[in-house]
This record gives sequence, C-alpha cells and structure tokens, in this order.
Amino acid sequence: MAKQKVKRELPLTRKQISRRQREERQRRLILLGAGAVLLLVLSILGFGYYETKFLKPASPVAEVNGVALRTDEYQKMVIFQRFTLDQYRRNLEGQLSQLDSSDETMAAIANLFQQELARLELQRAQIPSQALEMMIEDELIRQGAEERGITVTEEEIDRAIEESYGYQREPVTPTTTPTPTVTATEAITPTPTLPAVTEEQFEEAYQQSLVAIAKVGISEGFYRDMVRRGLLRSKMWEVVGREVPTSEEQVRVRRIVLETEEEAEAVRERLKAGEDFATLAQELSIDEFTRENGGDVGWMAFDERDLSFSAMAFQLEVGEISQVIETARGYEILKLEEKDEDRELDPATLERRKNTAFSTWLNDLKAEATIEENWSEEKLPPE
Repeated sequence: MAKQKVKRELPLTRKQISRRQREERQRRLILLGAGAVLLLVLSILGFGYYETKFLKPASPVAEVNGVALRTDEYQKMVIFQRFTLDQYRRNLEGQLSQLDSSDETMAAIANLFQQELARLELQRAQIPSQALEMMIEDELIRQGAEERGITVTEEEIDRAIEESYGYQREPVTPTTTPTPTVTATEAITPTPTLPAVTEEQFEEAYQQSLVAIAKVGISEGFYRDMVRRGLLRSKMWEVVGREVPTSEEQVRVRRIVLETEEEAEAVRERLKAGEDFATLAQELSIDEFTRENGGDVGWMAFDERDLSFSAMAFQLEVGEISQVIETARGYEILKLEEKDEDRELDPATLERRKNTAFSTWLNDLKAEATIEENWSEEKLPPE
C-alpha cells in the first residue's frame, strides 16, 4: 500500500506573521468592544430594574419649599393608616356580632355601629389623599416650628407612648372623686380612680403592638416618627393658641323655636302685644335645651357654625325682639337680654378659637409655600 504524503505547511514569512498578529489584535479589540457594549447594555437594564424595584420608592411624592417627601415614607403612612383603621373596623365588627338584634335597644345600637362602619369605608377610600395632605402639613409644621426653635425630644416621645398605653412613670397619688346621687339626702359615694398600668404591662402591650405593625412593614422607628409629628403639631397648636384673645364681645339671648314660619309669626305678634317672652318660650318652644329656662341660651360668643342665629343676636339692642329667622332648629325669635363688650370666653369656645387660629396659621403657611405634588396611583402601596 502506498504511503500518503504528508503535506507540510511552508513556514510563514515575516510579512504573513505580522499580518496574522495584526488580525488577531483586531479580533480581540472587536470582542472587547462587543463585551463592553454588552456590559453597558446590561448595566443600563440592571439599573432600570434596580430603580424600579428599589430607588423608585425613595423618589419624592411631593416637595415642600424644596424639601422632598419620599414616596416610601408616603407608602408607610398609607399602610399605617389602613392598618389602624382596619383594626378599629374589626373591633366594631366583633362588637356588632355580639349584639342581639331582636332587642329594640340593641338593634338601635347595632344601627349606629352599621353607620360607623359605613363611614369607615368612605374614610378608608380617602386615605391616599389624606396621607399626602398630612405629610405636607407635617412638613410645613416642622419648618414653622424650626423657625421658632421648637423641637420634640426622644424623652417626650417615650412619655407620650407610655401615656397612650396608660402607664405613668411617677406613681399617681390615689384619689377619690365624689359622685353625687340623685337626691341630696343620700350619702355621696366616693369613686376611686382606675388602677394605673404597670411598667411590665405597658412593655408587654407595647411589644405586642410592635409585632403587629411589623407584620405590615412598619418599624418602631417609623411609629416613633408618627408620634413625634403628632407632638410637634400639638406644640404648635399651643404656641399659636397663646396668641388668641381669651375674652371678646358676648351676648345673652333668649329664643323661641317653632316648627313653621306661620307659627313663629303668630308668636311674634303676641310678644309685640306685650306677652312675656320667657313664659311663651316655656309654653310653645320646641327647643328642649332652652325651653325650661324660658328660652335662655346663656352667654355666647359669635359662632360661625350657627351664622344666621349669631348674626341676628349680635345686631340686636338690649331688650329688642328679633324678626323671625330660619335656622337648622326651625323658625326662631330672639330677645337680647344683655351684652358685654369684653367677657371671658368659656373653655369650649376658647378651644374652638384656638383651633380656628391654628387652621388659619397652617393655611397661611400653605399659601406662602412652594408645594409641588408628584403623586400618582403607581406610588400607592398594594393592599
């Protein structure tokens, strides 16, 4: 059998070797370039994924005077408000399930519970917008407090949390509150104050709450920040409230309330004829709160919530009887008994004045602030 001849490659010339080396370098450069492009593409895609999954929650849901309000903080606020409202709803549902609907009294209570549950349903739907509004207000309050040097300490947060659970660090001296009985001849029975929560009981209840909120992604740090915001709001309410006058013009009036305008006009004619206002009020007024006192409302400051009544009362002269006016109570006739240009406000009215002053202060901050909202449904946390 004839042997096959082995084909031998001729040695490369120097020129061929140089060309091959040059081609190899070019091939490596091409591969390196392609790898770099691929790495760049993967980096862009990877960053986009990272931004979607992790950085997006940190983007601002709003900006208040240049201060960004983080979306992840907004999401926690929504989750926390949903959680507290749902806890309350479940508590109501549990109580409702135990009511005997066949009992007339229990049926009436059950109806109130149903109304409250319906209200909670509407309130829950408003949580996304309310949470954003609260965050904006909290930031405005923080900025306003900072200008006045007002802060909340960690110690104050600790005490606020403790007190919300009924725990007092300093032992409270036991006291008794006398509770008068129906008749003056019977003995007065002292009612002791309820026992305070111990430190151990507080710690147990607090830790249980932390475990519960942790299940929905809320940390203790976020919860403490919520308490801090509430305390700062309260402090600013007090500060603004100190600027509210504690006295103002007040009047003391009587009123007769009738169901129809015709009835009211007829009673007014009797008053013009000289009949006694208090006597007619006791005889004819449908207002259960003032009828027995001859229609005496007592001293009152101007009340914007009862505008037609207040406007008429404050324009009368002492002893003058008003025209018939329509209010939410019915058709009324007023008589001005006294007027004081500078009388001390009762506690309830003073608190209402402070609330109005605080709302005005906060609304002024909003009007002067630069607020940019970047909310969208995509920034809502899942249910």
